Amino acid sequence: MAAGGADSSSNLEGTPGSVSLRGLPRLIHPLDGCGFRQYWRHYIDNWPYDLRSLHTRLFATAVVTLRSAPVFLEHRAHRAAIEAQALEHGPVFVVGHWRSGTTHLHNILSRDPQFAWMSFDEAVLPLDCLSRMRIAYAVMNWFLPKNRGMDNVAIDADSPQEEEFALGALGDRCFLKCFYFPRELDRHFRQSVLLEGLDPPGRERLANAYRFIARKMAYAHGGKTVLFKNPANTARMSFLKEAFPHAKFVHIVRDPYSVHPSMMRLWSNLLNEFSWQRVRGIDFSEATFSIYERTMRAHLEDRRNIPESDLHEVRFEQLETDPKGAVRGIYEALGIPSTPEAMRRIDAYIDEQASYQRSEHAPNSAMRSLIAERWRFAFEHWGYPI
Repeated sequence: MAAGGADSSSNLEGTPGSVSLRGLPRLIHPLDGCGFRQYWRHYIDNWPYDLRSLHTRLFATAVVTLRSAPVFLEHRAHRAAIEAQALEHGPVFVVGHWRSGTTHLHNILSRDPQFAWMSFDEAVLPLDCLSRMRIAYAVMNWFLPKNRGMDNVAIDADSPQEEEFALGALGDRCFLKCFYFPRELDRHFRQSVLLEGLDPPGRERLANAYRFIARKMAYAHGGKTVLFKNPANTARMSFLKEAFPHAKFVHIVRDPYSVHPSMMRLWSNLLNEFSWQRVRGIDFSEATFSIYERTMRAHLEDRRNIPESDLHEVRFEQLETDPKGAVRGIYEALGIPSTPEAMRRIDAYIDEQASYQRSEHAPNSAMRSLIAERWRFAFEHWGYPI
């Protein structure tokens, strides 16, 4: 996968695979939620940075420093209770390649009151989210956009969010580093999604970080079953099953023709928001092709290790045409208990979303041919017409 090299590499901006950065990145950044030592590990390991990101880097450094005391106090006050929190059920993991509908499915399932899930502020501030510092919470709501940019999904500090943000605040293995530090995009992908080079101690550190997040969410929400959503977990299911023996997985898959152009919008949006580095010379179209192929092939291999009773697959297209049927199929297949009140809330949310205008991502004929050629294995496995 072409991920760019030195800044002297050929300039691909203006070509189909390029992304052009516009204006300045947002002031607040997910790395604001790091612990002090972890922040400086990220900062030093991924140098150099561009001048465009100076203001957000200075702000992050100040926020991380100022949060040191609240982080320490929360750790001291809640550590024992969090470590003692039992995880008798789940977690339930929503997985699927980026731009395949994981967010939509997560939002639907989060309406079931039996689940605990990470809100945006909990995911970005995993070390000091229990106090819900009102200043930090207000600042986050003030600076967050009204929607995610690559689609029309509304967000605020209370919106369900993926736990990959929290993993980036706690450790080194985090796919989102591809957006923060794109000069080493391929390395970050391989290390975080495929878990390459992860020795047994490193594997245990990552498992402990995940257990910490799960226990903290269960503790914060009265012992409820934790509902996670994270596309990076699409190729990590065996690892998660080792860390959480009771884990269950819902995999959502989408027509590959829709994934590539939607991913290109994702690159453009998140790089503009969060990149601390230049993106010249990086072919993000090729990155998308390579990431999809390696992630989905790894998923197909990985799923052999998951009992059928703990893994259910749903199509994005079914979630659009028959969302209520798709949801009931998930509960039945995975043996998740349901109540009339839970189904009423889920149905009400689905009805509210009936008028949602989904962004269209249609590749041109030349790109369709290339997608069909590069991702033929996916078309054939999931039965999508080429």
